[in-house]
Amino acid sequence: MQEWTSTAVARRGELVEAAGLPGYVARLGGRPVGLVLVDVRDREYEVVAISTTAQRRGIGRALMERCFAEARATACRRVWLVTTNNNIAAIAFYQHVGMDLQALHRHAVRVSRSLKPTIPLRGATGVAIDHELEFELLLPS
Repeated sequence: MQEWTSTAVARRGELVEAAGLPGYVARLGGRPVGLVLVDVRDREYEVVAISTTAQRRGIGRALMERCFAEARATACRRVWLVTTNNNIAAIAFYQHVGMDLQALHRHAVRVSRSLKPTIPLRGATGVAIDHELEFELLLPS
């Protein structure tokens, strides 16, 4: 799997320890190629972290669809997640799987960075990491 610098995830002014969260591992040929970690609170299903090592193979979609199915089965009202403004591929992916941009939290990464100082100022492409984008999929009640 992709190397993570930390198991803590900072978003919306909160630091979440992802290592203890439930989730799913995707396998291809018996080896792990994807991971999603989730947190369910008050009928809201949060995708806290998702990662794949095999791009464009449907692994991310399969993990997200598994999350959508579990959220429906547990009567959640929505599935949501947060990413940052520099994560262009993820932004496109979340829209492609049917999620909508619910909110732009301007300059929210400044607060997240105070909770998790290892968040870089710029992404790999040189784009400043400054805003949090919240995506959601509303589920029928």
